[in-house]
Amino acid sequence: MPNETYENQMKDSDIIFTAISTGSFDNFQQAESAVVMLYVTDMSFSRSGISHALKRLEKHYAQGV
Repeated sequence: MPNETYENQMKDSDIIFTAISTGSFDNFQQAESAVVMLYVTDMSFSRSGISHALKRLEKHYAQGV
């Protein structure tokens, strides 16, 4: 399990947010599904980093990309 320091959480969040927000997802539901499939099962990403990225993505898609 990764070291869940604040820095690692933010690094994980940034990686996920950048990868998904620059992808070709039409809405938050598609982006959320991608995060679940790609990152939740990958134990190298912190759980809190994934959660933070999902919150950022929700706001990003609410703004209408």
